[in-house]
Amino acid sequence: MTPAMPDRGGLLLRTFVALAAATLIVFCVVLPAEYRKDPTGFGRLTGLLELSTPRVTPTTAIPAATTAASAAPATFAWFFPAPYKTDTIVIPLKGDGEVEYKIKMKAGQALVYSWQSDNGNVYYDFHGEPPDNPKGSQTYKKDEELRSANGAFVAPFDGIHGWYWLNLTEKPIKITLKISGFYESHDYVR
Repeated sequence: MTPAMPDRGGLLLRTFVALAAATLIVFCVVLPAEYRKDPTGFGRLTGLLELSTPRVTPTTAIPAATTAASAAPATFAWFFPAPYKTDTIVIPLKGDGEVEYKIKMKAGQALVYSWQSDNGNVYYDFHGEPPDNPKGSQTYKKDEELRSANGAFVAPFDGIHGWYWLNLTEKPIKITLKISGFYESHDYVR
């Protein structure tokens, strides 16, 4: 026995009820939880509004390079004996080519970086290795297809830290790397 199809009025009623339920869900649940908009006040009453509140995660301060003047532990300020540096490096990369660029840093030295490809996506990873254990490489960030990335970094140990890029296109590209901060030196890995 096949069920009877609802008549036109029954179908319209079911459609209206589904539309009303969807509208209620969007205004009472989705907007407060995802977009921090609470037109009905339901999100505040139920705690859904807290789901969309940005969270500040406390971090543990990494010990900075110390000098006699900065021997006391500092949580929000670090002092470095080395001068602040800023460099822009243009790195040519052949089609399907790869390159590695490293920065020599001491534990606690800080760096802000930004890089951008001029003509296509690249695979990249950001990693470091201590001088006494080159096989003890530590990966900080790895992505398969990006055109640019930005970040800040504090060296967790003395050693070289840097980027590996692989051109995912057959066309040559240029990567422009901008670095600012406290570091010893930088160069290609050959």
